[in-house]
Amino acid sequence: MSKPFYTIGIGASAGGQRALIAFLEKLSPNVKAAIVIVTHLMRERKSILTQILSRYSAMPISRVEKNTELQPGHIYVMIENTELEVKGGWLKVKPRNLSFKNSAVDIFFRSLADDFGDKAIGIVLSGGGNDGLTGTLKINQKGGKVLVQDPNTADVDGMPESVIQYDHPLQILSPAQIAAEINQWCNATKLSK
Repeated sequence: MSKPFYTIGIGASAGGQRALIAFLEKLSPNVKAAIVIVTHLMRERKSILTQILSRYSAMPISRVEKNTELQPGHIYVMIENTELEVKGGWLKVKPRNLSFKNSAVDIFFRSLADDFGDKAIGIVLSGGGNDGLTGTLKINQKGGKVLVQDPNTADVDGMPESVIQYDHPLQILSPAQIAAEINQWCNATKLSK
């Protein structure tokens, strides 16, 4: 059964803060979607990303410190030393895997694909490595949409380039242009299908 609203997963790493700000500055505060931001964070340093991003959006924005039910019109930000999955419309918080490699974006995107299917949107912004690639493949397989930051606009192009090379993103755009697409999809479309 299709979900009544879109959930947008945004994955970013190095250089991602600037891209996130550019995205949020152009995102409508009335967008009918839940937005979940997953970034690579240091394990022990408290992230202040929520406070920084709240300066650029009128939407409610919160640190995900416990299991939380997704609501459209809200922004949720993963916190330090955790991983996020979505199940049954709820964000599930678990301790970060002890592995050296950070796969937080893939972990979230794969669960988003399983839970939201054609109402899943994956966005890959600036970052090194290839985290997000297997997750975007699964979003595509489940009928969702994938957008990638144009590597020419990214501070670090590893994550966007990996998706472009091995997947087929719907569009490759600047963060501001991605926001414009989201505004159109999540405001102009009927979400009760």
